[in-house]
Amino acid sequence: MLRNRRIFLIATLIDALGSGLWGPFALLFLVHAQGLTLLDAGTSLSTGALLALVAGPAAGAAMDRFGPRALLVTGNVVRIGAFCAYPLVHSSWQVIVVTVVAGVGDRLFWTCNAPMTARLTEGRDTDRVLATQTAGRFAGAGIGAGAIAVLPAITSPWTFHLLAYVNAASFAVAALLIRLLPRAEAPAVRPPGSWRAVLGDRPFTGFCFTHMAFTLASASKFAVLPIVVHDLLHGPQWIAGTAITLGTVAVVTGQRPIVALLAGRSRTAGLIGAATIFAACFGLLIPLQAVSLPVATGLILFTSLGFSIAEAMFGPTATAAAAAAAPPGAEGRASSIFQLSWGLPVALAPGLLAALLSVGNALTWSVLALTCAAAVPALLVLRRKLPEALREPSPSVAA
Repeated sequence: MLRNRRIFLIATLIDALGSGLWGPFALLFLVHAQGLTLLDAGTSLSTGALLALVAGPAAGAAMDRFGPRALLVTGNVVRIGAFCAYPLVHSSWQVIVVTVVAGVGDRLFWTCNAPMTARLTEGRDTDRVLATQTAGRFAGAGIGAGAIAVLPAITSPWTFHLLAYVNAASFAVAALLIRLLPRAEAPAVRPPGSWRAVLGDRPFTGFCFTHMAFTLASASKFAVLPIVVHDLLHGPQWIAGTAITLGTVAVVTGQRPIVALLAGRSRTAGLIGAATIFAACFGLLIPLQAVSLPVATGLILFTSLGFSIAEAMFGPTATAAAAAAAPPGAEGRASSIFQLSWGLPVALAPGLLAALLSVGNALTWSVLALTCAAAVPALLVLRRKLPEALREPSPSVAA
């Protein structure tokens, strides 16, 4: 079990690093290497990502039938094809098609990742493995963000193409490692899974709905910060850049220690703590326009650390809780529903934030603060209905 867990962790770290790196790099690649305009590239990537979300339920049903190992390998193979195709795209419709294919691979990975982790771990070790993966994803995003400052000076499309092929190769390595895991991960006797078992489980669906408050906060925490700094505060852009960098470093370095600190407490306590920190940090940003620029800068940098702590607290904890609360035999379907609680807020956040910010800075942060605060009473109710997943801390086994 320990050997299998380590193989799986290495494979998913490679996966998480590659996925995290491509996020900030995708626009740069399409504009500088493929000749698309910024608007066409951004619209095409968003359209492809939204279309790929519909693959989630199918991925969940397939996982319940074939097991997570087979679907994780398939997801990596699909993304190998997508990243080998990216250097060949030169129009918006081609970008949409390839992005959909890459998104399907992502849905396969994220749908199967938590159930596979739960099968290879015990108790709060699930949280620890997921925490390490989260740190890898943020590290990849940080590397990608740093590359943005360097790569525009590179004019050769071949260099950009090489980076896409290296990313494809990383998914190939991840697929080979997961292929080394034993085929029989699931228990020999399992009750049949169904969509009715998942959608009819009100505590589980209620948890997924509550989780959307966290994912909206995660997607929003830095999304409008550059615009707020430039258009509302009329300050230098290093403020936003420093805040985002500081937050990324804090998550990468603090993720595992924070999860270890929470191991002796219930998952409810960790999630309530994260919701409280998110709400407090959003609240601190409400008066940005009413204070001097130095004070506003201090608030932005301080809250970036708070956001990172909340991110480290809720991400692995919520994912592990959802895996533990899934109806037996329908883990894949349940995971696909939980993944929608990640995907929908991320997809909707840009439009929602733009609408709120068009009204005013204070309204934007007030709505986000109230949304996070509303998660606290919801979690207290769910704690009684999902005791094994949320209420009691589970024993941790050394990795």
